[in-house]
Amino acid sequence: MTGSGIGNAGLVALLAIVPLILLMLTSFVKVSVVLSLLRNAIGATDAPSGLVIMGMSLVLTFFVMAPVAIEMVQAAAVVPAPGTAPTSPVPGTPSPTTAPGAGSAATPVLAPLELDAALRAIVPAEHHAELAAIERALGPLRHFLGRHAAERDRTTFVALAARMGHRTTGDELWVLAPAFLTTELKEAFAIAVLIFIPFLVIDLIAGLALAALGLQSTSPQVVSLPLKLLLFVSVDGWRLLIDSLLRGYV
Repeated sequence: MTGSGIGNAGLVALLAIVPLILLMLTSFVKVSVVLSLLRNAIGATDAPSGLVIMGMSLVLTFFVMAPVAIEMVQAAAVVPAPGTAPTSPVPGTPSPTTAPGAGSAATPVLAPLELDAALRAIVPAEHHAELAAIERALGPLRHFLGRHAAERDRTTFVALAARMGHRTTGDELWVLAPAFLTTELKEAFAIAVLIFIPFLVIDLIAGLALAALGLQSTSPQVVSLPLKLLLFVSVDGWRLLIDSLLRGYV
């Protein structure tokens, strides 16, 4: 296979995983996990259905990410002036691989892991302009991830990168992405715990009431499900849940 054919194949493979990557790097993860755990807490296995949960997650994700998407489009549309040096993927860090002022025998300095250089190696030269636009568009996304990734999680992945032999400042996309995902999952499960507690109390009360009445053969779920739905509707649960989810991205 020629070099151009390999490059085109690499570009197709890159484009194929873009939707999955974008879903993982948005609010979709936390929203979908919370809605799925809400359904489990209520005990209604088919209401709302998986398709409805997926649709709600996508709609809420669009609401959260629309401003970020607009900023990404605007950043990609800005064409740098001719002769302007491209920005470094690691801001504030030098790119030479040897210590300054040292000869060939000097101790090598650890070079940063440059993602854009790796992509340029597999993408054909005629598509480098589009690749540069993508790199500019990732700026607002990187800012979004950094704003919503916990400092503790960022520190963890920076330390892991250092142990793997990669120099990083913690602002790179390949560091922010796993830190953001870890933070989102942690927050989603924290919200799920608060959701489960009142429904668990209702399940316990229904089970104890049936046992006291001598109706051990009756499933507590038959009694508790209407009570849990009544509680959720009476407190305007959908509005409160969605409001608390979206407030986390303000």
